[in-house]
Amino acid sequence: MSPPRPSAASKESFASLFEQSEGAGKQRRRQYHTGETVEVTVVAIAREAVFADLGGKQEGMFERPALSDGDGKLRVAVGSRVSAVVSGVDSGTGQVRLTPVVVRASDDGDSASPLAVSAPAAGGAPLLVEGARVKGKVTGIERYGVFVQIAGTSGRSGRGLVPTAETATPRAADLKKHFTVGQEVEAKILNVDESGKIRLSIAALRVDEERGQFESYAKGERSAGGGAGGGNDKGAKPAPRNFGTLGDLLAKKVKR
Repeated sequence: MSPPRPSAASKESFASLFEQSEGAGKQRRRQYHTGETVEVTVVAIAREAVFADLGGKQEGMFERPALSDGDGKLRVAVGSRVSAVVSGVDSGTGQVRLTPVVVRASDDGDSASPLAVSAPAAGGAPLLVEGARVKGKVTGIERYGVFVQIAGTSGRSGRGLVPTAETATPRAADLKKHFTVGQEVEAKILNVDESGKIRLSIAALRVDEERGQFESYAKGERSAGGGAGGGNDKGAKPAPRNFGTLGDLLAKKVKR
């Protein structure tokens, strides 16, 4: 017995569903325009390029040097989130070319080594990396904080704010007694919001430095065999001084 043939109405129904699915597929592949800002996630790293997910089964491409520091070290890994600008779209293939603006911190709050420097990307302005150290000059002092122009940048897009609580000054201190316009400072990038506002911290950078000093000392003690009864070892390193509040607290915990 031969299978029943589809009716004309069924054929129209199948055709309609096919057209709808085709249309949905086209809608998912949205059009990007030069100058548009996007938030993407790195999905693959090649020899000369870094690829990122644009959503809707589309990928964008960064030139690898744009995400590398002056020494050629890549500042991202698979899974890194990057704020970028569309620098071009290939009319033939639809390939979206991207220029990075900010490398976002990971979910655990880290995107770079605490003492890493947010160095200039090859051939361009500094790539802002949340969690990295930057140098800059004080451009303004207000009651609520200090404005810093990050070295290598110009204009508002490279100007960050160190809130009063992040200036490492005593509570209720007059910031104008601790900072002057034109003064060079170092700070840590806490975050860059979607509107481009940069939040910096001098206090967090100092905490990172103290933690790094203490960890280096603790590592040296372990390798030298320091511990109970090891105080007379010739290879033991003397305890570093002036760790500051954080270092003192950590040292006390270790001794306990």
